[in-house]
Amino acid sequence: MLWQNHDAVRVLVDAHMLGHRETGNETYVRGLLEGLATLDGVALAAGVQPGYRPDARMPPSIAWLSLPTRSSWRRLAGDLALLARRWDADVIHATYIAPYRSPVPVVVSVHDVSFKRYPQYFSWRDRALFATLLPSSLRRAAAVLALSSHGRDELQHFYPRLRTPIHVVPAAPRASFRPVETIMVAPALARAGVRAPFLLAVGSVQPRKNLVRLAEAFRMLHRTRPDLQLVIVGPSGFRSRWVQETIVSRGLSEAVRLPGYVSEEDLVGLYNAAMALVYPSVYEGFGLPVVEAMACGRPVIAANTSSLPEVAGDAAILVDPFDISALHAAMLSVVTDTRQAGELAARGLARARQFCWPRTAAAALAAYRGACAGNG
Repeated sequence: MLWQNHDAVRVLVDAHMLGHRETGNETYVRGLLEGLATLDGVALAAGVQPGYRPDARMPPSIAWLSLPTRSSWRRLAGDLALLARRWDADVIHATYIAPYRSPVPVVVSVHDVSFKRYPQYFSWRDRALFATLLPSSLRRAAAVLALSSHGRDELQHFYPRLRTPIHVVPAAPRASFRPVETIMVAPALARAGVRAPFLLAVGSVQPRKNLVRLAEAFRMLHRTRPDLQLVIVGPSGFRSRWVQETIVSRGLSEAVRLPGYVSEEDLVGLYNAAMALVYPSVYEGFGLPVVEAMACGRPVIAANTSSLPEVAGDAAILVDPFDISALHAAMLSVVTDTRQAGELAARGLARARQFCWPRTAAAALAAYRGACAGNG
């Protein structure tokens, strides 16, 4: 119970993904660090890769500890443990994979187990790595954090012998995701090569995000609304060419824009300018773009699968992601029915306020204390 010898729990967060545009993982860790920094009873350090320079907006109370190398193997085999000893940490917080050895308890965040539910959406290498490393990581952890009740249930389903306590600790939008003045939106549209009106999709360009069906549904909409664009924001992922080939083969090259990864500032602008967010992902452990769009005052269309109904509540249009006609109907409805769009936007703003990083960080802190006390 080392932490009882300190005035605060000393938490070392494995933040090696910062600066690497890992979308969900990076956003989660950055938000968690910001949230933890607002709490009393926490001393906070982040283990980052060599050369990383933190955002000037990050809290000054965070101790930034540089890992000796960029090697993932070395980080897990000994470097995180070395930082924990030098900094006198009480607990390490890792994402997915716990250090192989640690002088202190380890808490592990698992965003989802999509590789188990939909293995076809992953390369053989990624499937093998997750299948090999995650089970032992879960056994080494003193506590596991899931981002939703659905995520917790999936862990219990696929790892029924797991005795490690699982806590539901959701993600949240950063404070920058909010309604902004129209004049602040134009630069973001220009940098992304986008014109209004448009529908927005956010996430890595990969099959799990269901973007091929989204493109097919948008093709139906574009026949009656040729003025509309579909903007898909995010880095290329596994088999992203499937999406690109569909766009070209369906004659949508001018109507569908793929600006790639964009800065947070530009993403806020794109959310604010969009007619709606369309998020038909087949499987999510949380689905952060849903609450980001809601926090920006935008209507949301989301899949009715995995964690998304839990996250969206009654503030989104939920559709079967495998039904292209249903996707088309939902998009047509939100772009033609201004009253419905306004009601969705209002409900979304209220829903987004239920998710905030300080509240999430407080739940994580409770898990850290339990892990340090030996009861998860």
